[in-house]
Amino acid sequence: MKKDYMTRLEGWARWMLPRQEAEDVIADYRDITGDPELCRGLDKPRHVIKPLANKKTYYTWLAAFAVMALCVFTLGISPTGIGYLIWRLPFFPNHLGPVFALSGAVLALVWFRRKKDGRRAPIPKGLAVALAFLLVWVGLVFLFYWAVLHDLDGFVSMWGTMTTFIGPGNTVPRSTYLIQCALCYLPFLASFPALYWLVKARIHDRRWAAAYILAVTAILVSLETVAELTNMNVTAAPYEVSLRARLLQCAVVTALGLTGTGVALC
Repeated sequence: MKKDYMTRLEGWARWMLPRQEAEDVIADYRDITGDPELCRGLDKPRHVIKPLANKKTYYTWLAAFAVMALCVFTLGISPTGIGYLIWRLPFFPNHLGPVFALSGAVLALVWFRRKKDGRRAPIPKGLAVALAFLLVWVGLVFLFYWAVLHDLDGFVSMWGTMTTFIGPGNTVPRSTYLIQCALCYLPFLASFPALYWLVKARIHDRRWAAAYILAVTAILVSLETVAELTNMNVTAAPYEVSLRARLLQCAVVTALGLTGTGVALC
């Protein structure tokens, strides 16, 4: 019971209070919960921490969290059917993905690095796994570009048989269908763990912000690829030029994202 109470109290303290204040409160309550007499009258963890929080500071954090969440979810839904229904394609090809991605990544980087905690603990295993998955995702997108440029005529022939959405009567290769699904819905699914990683960065280790930044990068690279595929003219001779330009754009986005990820890990 004591361990469960302290776990919940630590979570609320680190969520509602600045890091140093949270650690001081946690240390005090560890002593309190060690005394059966004092522990008996303790209120629920949230109610214990709430009066200690500075409203302005806490609401500033909630506002920053809301903006970062909005940025990643807006990116996530953009290439899906939901995104098409809401936006009616105003972002393609000049979509606002880079604006949301840059805003979310910069805010996460600035917020979680404002005050370094000075700890040099090993990178959490869960964070390492998350980063590895995201790196593989980005790598597969670039592999896709390589495969397309390696056999552009075959790709144009294959992709030209499909419309923007797979619907009744459309007959396309299974590989084409899987590529579209992956590029459209993986970003949407990834926006949920990205939000969870923000919470982990606040409550556990600020370096989890690196996973959020890399997720935003992977989502934007996928969004750029969807934008290219959605708007391509399969009969245009200079399509290879357009594809290479988009590949260069994705490479720049990836380089910036990896830089931000590395800074967040420091």
